[in-house]
Amino acid sequence: MPAYVTALRQSSSPTPLAPTGPSAGFCSEPIDAGERAVVDDLITAIAERIADAVAARIGRAPTEVLPEWLDSRGAAEYLGLHPDTIRKLAAERAIPAEQDAPGCKLFFLRQDLDEWRRAGGRAGHLSSVIAA
Repeated sequence: MPAYVTALRQSSSPTPLAPTGPSAGFCSEPIDAGERAVVDDLITAIAERIADAVAARIGRAPTEVLPEWLDSRGAAEYLGLHPDTIRKLAAERAIPAEQDAPGCKLFFLRQDLDEWRRAGGRAGHLSSVIAA
């Protein structure tokens, strides 16, 4: 056991972890007007570069084009709902859906889903069901 024991060092005065006093900041001397102007110019240049980069990204065409028609899984991902919820809403005719025949796959037009969402979406459907 003695091989694993380490001796504790005790010092007479604790060493501060961070500098204190007037030199605790980034600079120990005040910045004069000329240096402040240089710093302001650098900040302005950085801000302009960031703004240009953001504008370029916003103006760029999206890399993934969403399809016009979505299946149940795609509609669920698009609306942020579970696929079972989408199927249930379609069965209740609460959400606009297309189907070739009963029991066939459901399809959803993206513009119809956007209109449904703007009209209140699931909350609008729930309030009409509760009122009935």
